[in-house]
Amino acid sequence: MHRMVGHQAEVLKAIRTKICLSDPREALWLKETALADEFGVSRTPIRHILQVLTNAQLLETQSGHTQTTVLIVEDLPKHFETYGSICDVAISVAKEERVPRKTILDLMSVHNSLLIDDDRSPEAFIDIYGRIIDALAHMITDPIVCFAHQAAFWRLIRWRVQEVAAGIEGSWDLAASNIQTAIDAATKGTERDLLEISGRMGRSHIERMIAYYEIG
Repeated sequence: MHRMVGHQAEVLKAIRTKICLSDPREALWLKETALADEFGVSRTPIRHILQVLTNAQLLETQSGHTQTTVLIVEDLPKHFETYGSICDVAISVAKEERVPRKTILDLMSVHNSLLIDDDRSPEAFIDIYGRIIDALAHMITDPIVCFAHQAAFWRLIRWRVQEVAAGIEGSWDLAASNIQTAIDAATKGTERDLLEISGRMGRSHIERMIAYYEIG
């Protein structure tokens, strides 16, 4: 996803969080003027941010109006499988090299945050996984594959955060375990190893999500 800095980055993060907190099965309409007033900026940066989020498949335009991309619950298994497949593509173009130091440090920072901070809100969940998405982006050098990976990952977060918001037992323990597994792969293996683990963990959530959303 396009990287922004300063206040614009904070506004992007806030709007993205608003999107992820909404029910992925229902449309949430976003208005430029209202968002500009809410964040104290002009409509121009808001328009830019909404375009970035649209490019990442989090938003879409219907009849000239911007809304969250509605996800079909029956497609949920396919969404998680698609993420795994994109990781497979990333593996195919990755080098057999050690994971970048920045990626490792960023993953460790996320894990330390979980140990130190007792915030277990949906917003914290979104923030933590946003940091993980950014950490993985450092080692996916092909821009098209990197963009696809980020967009697919954010789609999974939209599904998973609903379980966190509902207070389902074990959601945060699973997150902590997954992050530790990623750190182990990053410190002991190669870029390909970390991407393989990431894809495998994405696919591993399918049955849990099917049960939560009562699919089938």
